[in-house]
Amino acid sequence: MPRTTWRTPALPRHAPATRQPAQHEHRGGWSVEQHCPQADDCARPCRGARRQGLVIGTVHPATGGVTRRRQPPHRVPLLKAAAAALASALLITATTTAATADSGSPGAQRWQPTVRPHATVIPGQMRSDRDQLPKGFSKKQADKAETMEARVTDGCQVYWPAPYEVCGAIRDKYNELGGPGSFLSFPNSNELTNPDGVGKRTEFINGPIYWSPQGGAHPVVNHFFAAWARNGWEAGPIGYPTSDEIVNPDGVGRRQHFESGDIYWKLNEAYAVRGAIRDKWAEAGWEAGYLGYPISDEFTTPDGIGSGARFEHGMIYWTAAYGAHPVSGGLLTKWELSGYEKGPYGYPVADQQPRGSSWDQDFQFGTMGFPTDPVAAVDPDDGDADPTVGDQVPVTWADFAADANTEGAGRPVIQDKPGTLEPCTAGESCMHDGATTVADDDPPDDPIIDGPDTQGTFISPLCLDQPWDGRWRTGRKHACMIWKNLDVDVIDTKGAEVGSIPFTVKTGVLTSHKSGEFQQEFRVDFHGLTGKTGKPTFRYKLTYNNAPAGSYSVDGADDGSLIKSGQSKVIVVKWKQQAMADQALKYPVVNIAWNFGNLDPEIVPGRQWGNIRVADVRCDSMMKLSNGTFRQGCVFYGVTPEFKLTSVTPEQTWHVAEAIASGLPGSAGRPLHRQADKSKRDINRQFSCPRKGAVADARRLTGRSCDEYPFASSNEGAAAHPDLGRTVHDNCNVKDLPITTGPDGYSVCMIDAKQNSHSGSLLGKFYGEERVIDQDAFSLATSGGAPPGIP
Repeated sequence: MPRTTWRTPALPRHAPATRQPAQHEHRGGWSVEQHCPQADDCARPCRGARRQGLVIGTVHPATGGVTRRRQPPHRVPLLKAAAAALASALLITATTTAATADSGSPGAQRWQPTVRPHATVIPGQMRSDRDQLPKGFSKKQADKAETMEARVTDGCQVYWPAPYEVCGAIRDKYNELGGPGSFLSFPNSNELTNPDGVGKRTEFINGPIYWSPQGGAHPVVNHFFAAWARNGWEAGPIGYPTSDEIVNPDGVGRRQHFESGDIYWKLNEAYAVRGAIRDKWAEAGWEAGYLGYPISDEFTTPDGIGSGARFEHGMIYWTAAYGAHPVSGGLLTKWELSGYEKGPYGYPVADQQPRGSSWDQDFQFGTMGFPTDPVAAVDPDDGDADPTVGDQVPVTWADFAADANTEGAGRPVIQDKPGTLEPCTAGESCMHDGATTVADDDPPDDPIIDGPDTQGTFISPLCLDQPWDGRWRTGRKHACMIWKNLDVDVIDTKGAEVGSIPFTVKTGVLTSHKSGEFQQEFRVDFHGLTGKTGKPTFRYKLTYNNAPAGSYSVDGADDGSLIKSGQSKVIVVKWKQQAMADQALKYPVVNIAWNFGNLDPEIVPGRQWGNIRVADVRCDSMMKLSNGTFRQGCVFYGVTPEFKLTSVTPEQTWHVAEAIASGLPGSAGRPLHRQADKSKRDINRQFSCPRKGAVADARRLTGRSCDEYPFASSNEGAAAHPDLGRTVHDNCNVKDLPITTGPDGYSVCMIDAKQNSHSGSLLGKFYGEERVIDQDAFSLATSGGAPPGIP
């Protein structure tokens, strides 16, 4: 009888390749998707099962999975008794089900042999003339079966109405399972010899029974048959079956043993596990361990060197040089991101080991840790891994000014006018932009200030030395704006313009990397009131988007206070920190509106308002204090901060300058972007500066450490172009990489280890002070560099 040629759908990387059957024969006649009539019918006790005692579990600390341990031998008799009781219950269930099943389905009724079968066909006297035939059988088949029953071969049996002989050990197994009333239903072939010339098989409607001298007779059906077919049937690596299906201890999955491996099934599919990978899985606790059930057959890695298998919660990889080792949890995620065995770490060479709350695992070319790397594997410049912000919270203007004016504040960005004037209403006093009567640019020597005297804390030379055109000048944590050529045309009750109030608006905003609060000065300078102006008053109102009441406080001139010529009205607003979950972002929008009233009954005040809107602030809770608590901070996110490298770390400064000069990104026009994912950062470093192996050994110099650029903590790090490595000078002692140029790739240089470490700390400080969070752009500026000495 021919075998069915099974097809396996396309599978992702590291999935097993389909093992095609021999071309001269195939098996089939039943569907591998057809399930047992009753689930219990698929299970039978295992002779010589692999377990020698009850298995209990312990929680695996890395994954929360269960690792099983064997019970002491004195408890084995209890297990055997329990197994016997279970087998008895299954047999009762199967018998009851067979007796009550649909009488029209093959094998559903309790099967009985023909009483006094006829050796030849006698019309009108055959069993088929008396008994109803099961579905799928013809009278011709039934009559032939009856004649075969009458002259059956010694050691064989015919199961009417199927015209086939079932013989020897296969017959015994078939009868043990329940014959035609079992999940196999009726025979579908005589006994067949397998291609090896040794083993035998008989096909049944729902699957075959295979026999071999070494394994005995056992059915292989449904998903188990499909998995066995993928692995080459008896000619494949797992050989003949040595057991029936067995219900696993979890009561959910099943397994079947073969000469050189097992097939495991759970709910949807079955997969083979064998050899050293099977042994390591057993060591990890079988299906009840932290790896769970297999979800792939064994596969060969693309390089042809190793093999592996996927499980529900991890993988096991094997090489001849290093043996089999599981990789799971965060370590597997990190290894996957790095490119598996083709990446910078290579194959696993040891099992994972706990280290406090982290886990470590040795690979060919480095030790990987999760969630943190082991100390032994940390390169000197690791300060950028988890930057922190200072503990002290700013309170005063001076505190905020000190936090805002950091070295990495970035190049100022000039933005559009944030101020607007509402339309005027005819017959009312009205504010205008571009007034012909212009306020003096310079304040008087002794200004009259109504409100706090901030002494230029908010409105710095960033704006004072630039055109007063009403546009924002913005740094990373500081923005200011001066808007001149404004005035109020004063209108009396007769509708006549009787006076003018020229004024200048100034405002400045300070943020901090250590607080979710930001502060703003709003200042209006009045100069040379002309004509009849009545009794003008200064009015203002504040809004903070989606913030609850009490979200700001004001210090300064009172709302509705009188305006005097030569006076400055000043208020300082504290836009208070808002509640925010850890590792979250907010984009606050605040607005200061002002208006000029008038207490003189002969003057018609305007209902027009001016507005100054601040909408470019980002507050985040992504960074921590030294004690691990998340702390809010705010910046103007449209400004790209600048990391300055100087003569403090001359060799690293030189390397970065040379790398940028060779074409790599990092200048203001081609910024880097922070990569805050520690796993991806570590992969960048492993590509550029492997910790183990021939490359690392050849580069190693006393007192030096490996420096890579672009930084490992950037998207542009080595993993972005792993095949485009370079060095910039022979003094770098990186003989495995060429000295070259180009816009993509990475550069490596062995530099002074202490400078490398200090530079990493400076980079981490920069990330913290400028709130450079994941994917934020930043540029570099270098000065005072010097190359390392000749190796």
